Amino acid sequence: MIRRICIPLLLVSLLALSLPGCSQQDAPDTYRVGIMASQTGPYSALGLPAIDGARLVADQINEAGGINGRPLELLFYDDKGSATETALVSQRAIEVDRVLATATMTATALSVSMIGIANDNEVPSIIMAGTGLVDHLLGEWAFKPIASEADYIPLPLSYLRDDLGLTTSAGLIENSGYGEGGEYFMKQVAPEQGIDMVTYQHFDPGATDMTPQLANIRASGAESIFIWGSGPAGALAVKQAREMGIMVPIVTTPAQSAPVYYDSFQRYYEMEPSLVALDSKLTMWEQLPHDDPDREMCREFTEAFVERYGHPPAMWEAIGAQIILFIADGIERADPDLSNISEARSQIRDAFVATENLSLFMGTYTLSPDDHYGRVQPKEVLVTFRDGEKILVKTP
Repeated sequence: MIRRICIPLLLVSLLALSLPGCSQQDAPDTYRVGIMASQTGPYSALGLPAIDGARLVADQINEAGGINGRPLELLFYDDKGSATETALVSQRAIEVDRVLATATMTATALSVSMIGIANDNEVPSIIMAGTGLVDHLLGEWAFKPIASEADYIPLPLSYLRDDLGLTTSAGLIENSGYGEGGEYFMKQVAPEQGIDMVTYQHFDPGATDMTPQLANIRASGAESIFIWGSGPAGALAVKQAREMGIMVPIVTTPAQSAPVYYDSFQRYYEMEPSLVALDSKLTMWEQLPHDDPDREMCREFTEAFVERYGHPPAMWEAIGAQIILFIADGIERADPDLSNISEARSQIRDAFVATENLSLFMGTYTLSPDDHYGRVQPKEVLVTFRDGEKILVKTP
């Protein structure tokens, strides 16, 4: 009986010692961060550029000697455009690969699934969510140093009002967490900006035919359209609107300015009145005023990005780069003890909540234990499209 009990227990003990995370002797000597991004699936046009931006920043950090003398190691996981897969691979990153922190880089609908994973496992995690609806749900371990709708909805609406003299618009909203947040905050901000949203129409992220919704918008008499989406359907809606002869001004969220969509729908993007989209300062640094405080930071990154990849960065490259810069800043200040992964994760979390006036591509951030969003200065710009180029239209 003793042999039957002890031998299996011995085998279990030996197996445990061989597994990652079960012995302090196999503690990694790098700052290991798990990155969830779409390498395949419907959001790969966003995830892959984000990975490029992240890789470049990590390589620059390591070429300069790392963080506190240690390399920053990024482990990439394909979320396949699925919230379920995002949760699964983030759990793997935490339990098997023993990362110090995790991050999502693709879309709100995927990122939100990681909030619970971060808090249940007590791992500092960056959530790439564009909606402020999740800000109060982040808990102690999830952070969102990206953007929220209430910050950047005023810019396109003020453009419609002040630059075009319009007073009405129609919302064409994606059925997703991102779309839900967009509509929620648009209903709050539009009246403040003097814009009457006369109708809201909705489409699925994978939709290929938005003509019924566009027909309803045309019937509403709206003077403009605000497309709110994070995937290809929002870009396709621009094409279908123009094919239907709907030639009112169209403004969109940042995803529609992605180069892959512009390349696919250039003719329709450039039809007068040409599409106007939210975008990042990073993508437009050459057209920023020379006294803009972010111009030099954006120039340096863009030139390095072009040298490596042969093309300039766009919005999601900026997102990937920004997330790594935020994480690296926290790790440097935390100087975590890698011999104890739980303690190291806590030290990094404590550094995140102490972030103060950190200037990044998409904003300046000051966080606290009660505010894990912390954007104190937005940096989005508006761009339009002409002759194969993006043109700066309006800054905050």
